[in-house]
Amino acid sequence: MDEQHLPMVRRALQDACRETDPQRRQLLAALALTALLPWSPSAEAAVELEGVELPETITAYGQKLVLNGAAVRKRGYFKADVTALYLPEKRTTVEAVMKLNGIRRIQLNILREFTSSTISRIFLSDFKQAASEEEFKQLIDVISIIGAAYSNVKRVQRGDVVNLDWLPGKGWLASHNGRQLTGDGTGPMSINNELAYQVYMRMYIGPKAPEDMRNGLLGLTRLTRTED
Repeated sequence: MDEQHLPMVRRALQDACRETDPQRRQLLAALALTALLPWSPSAEAAVELEGVELPETITAYGQKLVLNGAAVRKRGYFKADVTALYLPEKRTTVEAVMKLNGIRRIQLNILREFTSSTISRIFLSDFKQAASEEEFKQLIDVISIIGAAYSNVKRVQRGDVVNLDWLPGKGWLASHNGRQLTGDGTGPMSINNELAYQVYMRMYIGPKAPEDMRNGLLGLTRLTRTED
């Protein structure tokens, strides 16, 4: 606590002790304790979903991002991952998210094991569904690079974290447990094609995405906070 505030808090506590009315004494004491809060250390705010804790703020590439929303992504009867969307500012519509400048991150917190072949097959199916026929043809080379990057992962398992980022000036970057994915096996994957990333975003928040997924990532579904 800043030393200049100590006398103020001390006086408030002394006033509370001198007060004869029990209710007023309790109120004054509560106000004095409240005065301590701005300088007290606090735990990092987070939300919890399927046992996964998601910080409400993170730093990516030197920029602060806020948790826009989160949802559980399902594959058939199985829960595949907890998907989180981090943005520079919160947005509640698909259009606003797409127009937002700055870094965007889709984070996948894996809930079950998948092999690289399964990951690639799921990605290809979802991407094709989210894109128009013309977009899919236009992005075929990009799709091949992403498919190769997923093949290099070999497998993911419960507890793994996959980040898929849009970084202005660099493009689409991806990492698995903090390690950058490589598209050709030599260097980090970097795809400077915003259309490709927008189609990828549509897989989660677009009109063909599951409604519960879309609403969760747009912050329209209440999440349980760890301090609640």
